[in-house]
Amino acid sequence: MNVIVGINNSHNGSVALLCDGEVKVAIQAERISRYKRQSLPLGDELELAQRCLNYCLNYSGLKLEDINAIALSTPWKVKKISNELLFKYIGGVPKNYFGTYYVPHHLSHMEYILHYGFSKPGIVLVIDGSGSLVEDKNHFNIKEKYHSKIINFSHFCGKEVISAYWFDGKESHLIYKFSPSIAAIENYNSNSKGFLQSIGHYWDWASLYCCGKRSSAGKVMGLAAYGEDIDSNENDLLSISDSGKITLDFSRINQIYNKPNIFSLDLSDSIHHINLANRVQSETENVILKLLDLLKSKYPCENLYLSGGVALNVVANEKIKKSNLFKSIILNGSVEDNGTAIGAAIAVNQKMSFNRKFSVINDYYGITYNEQETINELSNFDLKYEVLSNDDLFAKASNLIHQEKVIAWFQGKSEFGPRALGNRSILANPSCRFTKYLLDHYMKCRDRYRPYAPVVIEERANLYFDMNDSSPVMMRNVKVLDKRLIAVQHIDGTARVQTVNEKQNKILYKLLIEVEKLTGIPILLNTSFNLPGEPIVESPKDALSSFSRGNLDYLFIGNLIIYRN
Repeated sequence: MNVIVGINNSHNGSVALLCDGEVKVAIQAERISRYKRQSLPLGDELELAQRCLNYCLNYSGLKLEDINAIALSTPWKVKKISNELLFKYIGGVPKNYFGTYYVPHHLSHMEYILHYGFSKPGIVLVIDGSGSLVEDKNHFNIKEKYHSKIINFSHFCGKEVISAYWFDGKESHLIYKFSPSIAAIENYNSNSKGFLQSIGHYWDWASLYCCGKRSSAGKVMGLAAYGEDIDSNENDLLSISDSGKITLDFSRINQIYNKPNIFSLDLSDSIHHINLANRVQSETENVILKLLDLLKSKYPCENLYLSGGVALNVVANEKIKKSNLFKSIILNGSVEDNGTAIGAAIAVNQKMSFNRKFSVINDYYGITYNEQETINELSNFDLKYEVLSNDDLFAKASNLIHQEKVIAWFQGKSEFGPRALGNRSILANPSCRFTKYLLDHYMKCRDRYRPYAPVVIEERANLYFDMNDSSPVMMRNVKVLDKRLIAVQHIDGTARVQTVNEKQNKILYKLLIEVEKLTGIPILLNTSFNLPGEPIVESPKDALSSFSRGNLDYLFIGNLIIYRN
């Protein structure tokens, strides 16, 4: 057996474990530390790194000595360390160790998403804030292969922000690279305040301007739907030339926008910030579509793979789909940096000449917890519980939802990515007119402009939403067709839909069927199970802590129903 550990040393660190090319388990550091967007720098945070690795090893029935290789990926400057320090970092010494591999950041993003494509040839587009430094090129012992006709905008002082690859079904070759200079001496950096010529950094800037921190791009995307469309692109702040070079005009940005939301106020009624968000969204879509049009003209194909943090923008994804440039778009739930732990490990698997494995779309890479663990933890909380049969579990939960209660639902393997997909979720009736108000004000404490997502059984999704295919990891943004779904319909009439079939998630599917018997619709509002400012819950302890401090009506963990005294 070949065991490879992937470690993503970034602002949302993660660890993944591959056995013979198959992803066995993966965890974000934030789920262990309980600090949102927890970094995992190489050589630091030793205890946390070891807890993440042991999480993976213990679930797989493996030990440190079984590890054959370690893959490291980071968007920061590469800092190589000796095996002695690396083994101290992971907490032990492997027995049959083949080597340590340093993997380019965008290559890791690329390998992650290829894992779900079953050898379909196509273009792989990676867009994020920034990745590897050009000057670190010689530090990598896994290299990108360059196509002879690559479009290359790489400055020697640059940092990759967009990469595109041609995948022929077996090998990938770099066909486009945009790595703008990070040097302050460049004119375009003189007013950028540290932001790069980057689509991802455009969103970071807008997030900071609108929400007070760089990590709230999802909020900006939600706010954009309230804005007015821009009539002309003559004065775009973000643009792309006919040859594919990106320009982001920070001089004009600083001239136009001087009302930052420094107090993090709710922006639901701020026309200034609403129209800014709409502008960022619109310009992002236009640039991505123009770039894809350029790439497809040179590499005709039917399939597009999307990865990198910008691929979480479901509105842009939908624009790409509706453009009909590609027949198929391959996306998965961990396209942001956490997925590079998986991608880096897969890159090493390829480097070691092992067969490439593929997987259906899946983001349930966490572990399961048994009932006794929950019962043991309950002794630390002033809560009551009952053990239900399987039939009673679904009957009780569906009845409570029908009665317009809001429940926490903790089942099976935890989700690896940023979106709860029904295993660490808050679930509610999507047709209740009070649901969104209760969640916004008493449970999730969210800004009014932010929408909630629905989950629907796959085979009848087209009856309620304008879609004819699946969306298992909540990566589609489509029109809502049923007027009853008021709690999950955004201001523009759309929803970020998750579809589920019985094979993907048998427990969630069964609950939806039971809910349909009472409400008439096989749909639930689905949002992540966490308190404001905290990561999604991982363990029964996290779930009980969150429930005890919050205002949810009931908590289901496995077959336990938990409630307050």
